[in-house]
Amino acid sequence: MVVEQKLVCDPPAISFHRTRTLVKVCKGRMTLLQKNVHICYSPRQNEHVMNRGSDVDYQIDRRIRRVPTTVDWRGSSEAEQSILVYWFLSAALAFLFLGDWIGQWNISATWSNSWLVAWLIATFAIGQFFYLAVAHSDGRSLYFWPAALFVIGNGIFETFAFALVYKAGALIGSSLMHLFWPQAANIAGFSGGLLSFIIYGGLIHALFWLHLLPPHLDDAPRSRVLRKVRPLAEIALVIGWSLCFWLYQDIWTVIFFHLLVDIGLVLLVRPPLFTVRR
Repeated sequence: MVVEQKLVCDPPAISFHRTRTLVKVCKGRMTLLQKNVHICYSPRQNEHVMNRGSDVDYQIDRRIRRVPTTVDWRGSSEAEQSILVYWFLSAALAFLFLGDWIGQWNISATWSNSWLVAWLIATFAIGQFFYLAVAHSDGRSLYFWPAALFVIGNGIFETFAFALVYKAGALIGSSLMHLFWPQAANIAGFSGGLLSFIIYGGLIHALFWLHLLPPHLDDAPRSRVLRKVRPLAEIALVIGWSLCFWLYQDIWTVIFFHLLVDIGLVLLVRPPLFTVRR
């Protein structure tokens, strides 16, 4: 005899006691299978679901951490269109206002500064350590060519957006300081650009990317602690990138490191963007 109860599981949050189970997730529905019993549970219901058989005893507790699913999440065409519009606007504005930076090849100047290179590498490694600790793919497949398109496109065009925001903040900061203390205008420009970069980076990820990418941040207690500290690592990364802009107007080194960051994202999160849908 089969006993069946189906509820929508979004997001799933379960724990298992005194039983061995097989977990199956399909289109947001979590299913526990053992012998001839089939149970699905939604954490939106503030209750425990129990099923007792001759030799099985199930208990599902909604208070335990989220269990990663294996749902084959697919990005919508609207999400991909939003990304393409973002890239297009960044490219258009960059060619209008960053032509001098794009046309320069100051990579050698940046990489001759050993302290700056050490900072860039160290902050990239620390940032990836935190991301590796809190991000997961939920078992999604990795599609090479769509992933390569995302890495290259976002690595280049979003860096253009970062540089635009930095340059605008630097111009405002230096112009204001020049009115009161001309000798400090240069450092004020760097401070204004850095502040603008940090604010923009936080907003674009919170208001744009988190809505377009599939759920990928772990919610375990340890991960929540790391997620609170992780912004400090991101700020350290932004400081290094801003120094590249300030000292050498070097946008291409920043693009290189942004490509590396996006490679880490697609390997860990595997967002199925720009994939062919059946």
